[in-house]
Formats: sequence, structure tokens, C-alpha cells
Amino acid sequence: MAPPETPMSDNDRPIFSGRYELYRRIARGGMAEVFLGRDKLLDRPVAIKVLFPEYATDPSFVERFRREAQAAANLNQPNVVGVYDWGQEAGTYYIVMEYVEGRSLAEIIRAEGPLHPDRAADIAIDIAAALAFAHRNGVVHRDVKPGNVLVTTGGQVKVTDFGIARALTGNTSDNLTQTGSVMGTATYLSPEQAQGQPADPRSDVYSLSVVLYEMLTAGPPFTGDTPVSIAYKHVQEAPNPPSQFNADVPPALEAICLLGLTKNPEERYASADDLRGDLRRFRTGQQVLATQNGGTVSATTVQTRITPSPGTRPVAQTAAQTPQIPHPEAAPRDSSAVKSASDRTRVWATLLVVLLIVVAGLVYLLVNGFDPGGGKSEPEIVGQTDSRLRVPSLVGLDWQEAENQLREQGFEQITIEFQERQEVPANQIFQQDPRAGLLLAEPNDPDNPIRLFASKGLTVVRIPAVQRMDFLEAEEILLAAGFTVERIEQQSDDYALNVVMDQSVPSTEERPQGTVITLTVSVGRGEVAVPSVEGQSLSDARVTLAREGLLEEVVMENSLEFPIDTVIRSEPGFGRSTERGSVVRLVVSLGPATGQVPSLEILGTTDAVQVEIALQNLGYEVKRVERTLGVGDPMIGQVLGIDPAPGTDLLLGSQVILIVGTGQGSPGAIPNPGSSFVTVEPSN
Repeated sequence: MAPPETPMSDNDRPIFSGRYELYRRIARGGMAEVFLGRDKLLDRPVAIKVLFPEYATDPSFVERFRREAQAAANLNQPNVVGVYDWGQEAGTYYIVMEYVEGRSLAEIIRAEGPLHPDRAADIAIDIAAALAFAHRNGVVHRDVKPGNVLVTTGGQVKVTDFGIARALTGNTSDNLTQTGSVMGTATYLSPEQAQGQPADPRSDVYSLSVVLYEMLTAGPPFTGDTPVSIAYKHVQEAPNPPSQFNADVPPALEAICLLGLTKNPEERYASADDLRGDLRRFRTGQQVLATQNGGTVSATTVQTRITPSPGTRPVAQTAAQTPQIPHPEAAPRDSSAVKSASDRTRVWATLLVVLLIVVAGLVYLLVNGFDPGGGKSEPEIVGQTDSRLRVPSLVGLDWQEAENQLREQGFEQITIEFQERQEVPANQIFQQDPRAGLLLAEPNDPDNPIRLFASKGLTVVRIPAVQRMDFLEAEEILLAAGFTVERIEQQSDDYALNVVMDQSVPSTEERPQGTVITLTVSVGRGEVAVPSVEGQSLSDARVTLAREGLLEEVVMENSLEFPIDTVIRSEPGFGRSTERGSVVRLVVSLGPATGQVPSLEILGTTDAVQVEIALQNLGYEVKRVERTLGVGDPMIGQVLGIDPAPGTDLLLGSQVILIVGTGQGSPGAIPNPGSSFVTVEPSN
């Protein structure tokens, strides 16, 4: 189960059909959410699966859902999650199921990596028991995967979601191209389902064998970038034996797993009961059918019979190496009929493979684009996307050598514990966890580090805690404890300059004196140069600043020179140094402003000097035009008129002409600094 989320308050808890009260969401999948609830009538906890509303709008799906829910409700078996009820509420549909306190098998594999072979076999036995019971009652699961297997806190195995895959697809073919169908779980798809053929109990046997493979190796047999590529591998490629990834897998259990993964359903275990029987024989130490030379095939034979992946060389086969798998229920078939059916199967398989290759090619072109110039760029190297790492053998190595080897192979989460061991030389690894040879699905999970146990020498001491200290203080403490200090610097928004952000070895561990302790020290946010944004649009300037890690503050200003929403200047200006994350002021143009030419009455004076100063303060450029007056005229030095006329709307910065009276040789003829004079001679 997923980690519990915040519970709903008492007032917010919905109640379905007046009976089922929802408490909190505990899981979410591709088609529904699962809530922990309470059956108020029987006063017991229940799990309530609520379908997403989009599924409720399809009448045919609703009918299939009802039919499949009723079929699942009839499955009363200890390894099957019980279905109690179903109904409609708030525009969608829900199923009421048994609440299982525990974890899904998918969570267990993620947390623990490969399971012990005996434990994996026991879980597979219980899953097979659930499937066998369902098959006897006419229900094929069609979506067997670790996420649909729950393990209680007491270790009981329960399978859930019977019939849901069929309700989703609406037919027995489980067509790979249908929206919302089994493409989401192509990892566990049987070859016949991938080819559009009907699913039967043997399809569940194949999917369970994939789950068994994943329990043994912490990864499925086939992976890929798309569901189509994975489905192609299920049809065409041979799985690697589990022992290649986990040396602890016994040959008998590997043979069982590979027999269940046989491509041809006719050569697979005929039923989940048959698979369960072979697993039980393995657990009781008996010879399993999968390794009997006379009755069925060995693991090696299963491998060589499967079509090899493209580019590999097929292994030569002989009749003795490829006997057919007899099934007690299978009647003898006419050889010509067998040949005809086999030919048809090969034809359809070939057509499907071609179709899958074409679809995969189209998807690749759509995702990566088509390069008509081909060959001019470096070819893309397509490698394995598998992130699993195999644990090397480290016992007997010096702890530093072992740590270096792990890091070179890609392991990052490593802890080293020193213990007193008189029989082991100082600093030598005497134990490791996990054991050597295991393939880890999540090799760098912080909650599951590689643990090395080394013999403790006389100079092993505990590492002081120096995180969040000033570097000089931290260095002094580590040197006094006998360690060597190495400094690396890193920019940080959260740590002040010269503060220790991290130490390479945590204070919970011990190391021999002289060990190098690397301290990661903050250099602050770092200095950057303000980029040039003058003339850019406001949106472009914001992007330019963001690329340098700078924030912006916008101030608007009128401008004749810069269009509206264009940056006039930045403060600090272009090229100036500032701290990353600091604020740069962007002065942005409002465009040219307009004003109304004032009258002399509004200005309150006719004195030419004062009127000119007033107009300049309002944002206008002033030009004087003189008109010569007679000697002693009182309007000498006064404004006789304004052009444009007072009351006219005019862009600020535009020119206003003052007509100023002046007399010949009078002081008014001396121009005011910054003004333009035009002398107008009196007319005759």
C-alpha cells in the first residue's frame, strides 16, 4: 500500500450509499483511487476503489465493470482480496474490497532488492493458488503484476484486481492498441496478448513467471522505452536466465521460471495448478518437472528453443535438445493440422513484428524529429536504460580500496562500520551487506546503503560533526582529531559565505586518523555581471535576467525615444557586478507623455524668463521669437503670445514658441541661456 495521506476531517468524509465512509487515500493507479474506509453497517475497515469519472461515461464499460465485479465477488479464497460490494456514487463507480494491512510486492522488491529464492517461491505458490482458484471459476486475471499482489504484515499473500483488465479492454483479446488497455503493464504481458490473441489461464501463468523473475532479480526480464518495444521483446527475445543477475538462484527454480516464460502457450505450464505443483516440489526438495529430461525440458532447452533477439547467433539445436512439453490434458493432434496452425502462427507473428517495428520507428521519428540532412550529426548511441548495479565482492579488501571500488562502479550510498576483530587485520573488510553477486534495482537508495564492516584499529575515532560551522572552525576541529581536510566550494542560496554545507563522512561513523574528510563550503550565491537589456521588450528582459539568476523590479517612465514596454535602462547598469539572486531595477517606457499648454493666466506671470522656466519644468522645449516694440513700451521683456495656443494637447518634449516683446538695444534682447532667439524686425 502507498503511504497514508492526510486523513479527511470528520465533516469532509464522504459516505457512499449511506454505508461506506471514506477516511483517507492510500493508493492511486491509472484508472482509480483507493481509499481506506469503514463499513458503518458491519463496523469493519474496508478498501474502497473509486474509478476516475472518465470511465463512468462509457455505458459499455459500466456494464463490463458490473459483470467483472460480480465475478470477482464470487472468488472466496484465502489468497484473493475479497470483493464485498460495488455501486455508483457522485457520477462514478466504486468497489468495496477487503482492507489488507501491509505492502504491495512491488514496494517490497523496491525496498529489499532480490528476494531469497525460498521466499520468492513461497510468494509465487500463494499467487498461483489464487490464480488457480479463479481459473476454476472462469475468471482470468489478465493483469498479474507485483502492484496487484499484497503481502500482509503477517506474511499472507493476497492477489487483487481480478477481472479489471477485461473490463477495461471490453473483449477477450486485450488488444495492445486500445486506449486504457493493458499497455500500461506491458512489462508483464504474455506473448499471445501482445499479438492480439485471447488470454487464457496460461497467460496468467506467463505473467506470474515474469513476477517470479522480478522477485529473483529485482527487475523484469524485458525493459524498454515504450510499451511497444517491451511487447516486441515478449514476442521475439529470449530472457536472460535469472542466475546471470543473482548467483543465488537455484537451477531448479530457474528452470521453473524459464518454463513459465516459454513463448508458445502450448509448451508452457498448462495451468496455474501445474506451476504451483512444480514450485511446491522445489520447496520440498523433490525433482521438478521443468528439469526432467524425459517428461519436459531443462532450463537450457527452454532458452535455446526461444527465438534469439536480432543480431545474436542462434544456438545449434538437435532433436534431443528440444523435446516438446507434454501436458496431461492435451490430446494428440494431427501433424498436418499442427503444421498448418504453426504456419499461420508464424505468418501472424511475422506481420505483428513488422507492424511493431514500423510503429516504433514512427514513434522514434515523432519524438526525436526527422533529420533530412542525415549523417552530419554524431550518431546517437542507444544503450541499456537499466540502472541496476551488481554488488561486488569486497570482503578482505582495505576499507578505502573497497569504498573506491564501489564508487567507481556507480554506488553512492555507502556506510562503513568499524568493529573490533582480533582475528582480522585493522581496516580490512570482514563483512558486507548486501552480499556479493546481488543485482540491486535501486542501488543508491538512501534508506538502503551498501554497508561495509571493517576491523577496528587503534587509531579509529568518531568523525566530529562540523556541518553549518564556519570553515576555519571546522577545519581546526578535524585537524585536532587527526584527520586531513579537503575543501570544495559550491554556490548556495541557503548557506552564508564560508559555512560548511556538507561533510563527506557523517558524524555517525568512525574512520582511522589520517582519513581525508572533504568539506563542501558555501561561496554564497556568487557574483554575476548585469546583462544588457536596454532596448529589449519587458518580457525579453525578464528572461535575460532570469538566465543569470537575477530578479527584476519594474519602474515605468515616460520616454520619447523608447516605445511603450521597452526597457530604457537598468539599475545597476550593464556590466556592473551584483550578487546572484539580487534585484535589478528595470526602467520601462510608458511612451511619450502629453500635456496641455498652459495659459499665461494659469502661469500667473507674463515675464518671459519665468514663463520659459515654467514651461521647461513641465517638460516642454522652449523657443523664443522676438517682436520689436517701441522704446518705453511696457511689454518689453514680456510674453506677447504662445504657440501652440494655450489649451492645446501637446507631447511632452515638444517645442513651445514664446513671442517676446523687445526694444532695440534693450536688455531684453540678451538671450536666456538654453533658449533660441529669432529677431523679428518691425514692418514698414
